[in-house]
Amino acid sequence: MAEVPLWWAALAALWPVLVTTVDALELAVGAAAALLGALAARAARRAVTRR
Repeated sequence: MAEVPLWWAALAALWPVLVTTVDALELAVGAAAALLGALAARAARRAVTRR
């Protein structure tokens, strides 16, 4: 399950680049959205490889 933190880090790093204002609330929302995206990426990969 090491891929989830890697996906989270990549998506969380991308979030501040895509938003116009970077404040604490935006970073918190970005972290939560990155976690959901990381879990979705893992689920999609598992569905494709049928593990």
